[in-house]
Amino acid sequence: MNTPESPVILDHLTAEVVAEILRRSGYRASVVENGRAPQVHSAAQGLGFLVGFGNPLEGADGRYADCGFQCWIGIQGELPADLVPTWNHTMRFARLSRQGEHLVLSMDVVVAGGVTENYLVAQCELWDRVIRDFIMFLRKPVQTESPE
Repeated sequence: MNTPESPVILDHLTAEVVAEILRRSGYRASVVENGRAPQVHSAAQGLGFLVGFGNPLEGADGRYADCGFQCWIGIQGELPADLVPTWNHTMRFARLSRQGEHLVLSMDVVVAGGVTENYLVAQCELWDRVIRDFIMFLRKPVQTESPE
């Protein structure tokens, strides 16, 4: 266990490290190889999500400088036109996009320069909060400004 005097600094991520931190934070997590880069599959607040890895470190097989949490939700019916821009204008930490017939909520985590394990735990907790806020956001109608 790390002590406050000597925290371990992580300057890269692996799928196994992220999965273990998720597990220690109370989530189920499994590593899945998809042919290009590993992914970690998990769930929060009843919604499945994945953690993908983006920037491999040179000469370091399976080690990455960053990862991204993503939650894909299928769209049924019509969406209000300002749903995505309203989220992106009013919420912090995570962005929302529409990709075909899906809404994609995503949040990046960068470890370049080194971070502590506690930082990664905090990012998992932040993602859980983002998912909770996203569910609440989807349950209420988007308020549009009326023309004057």
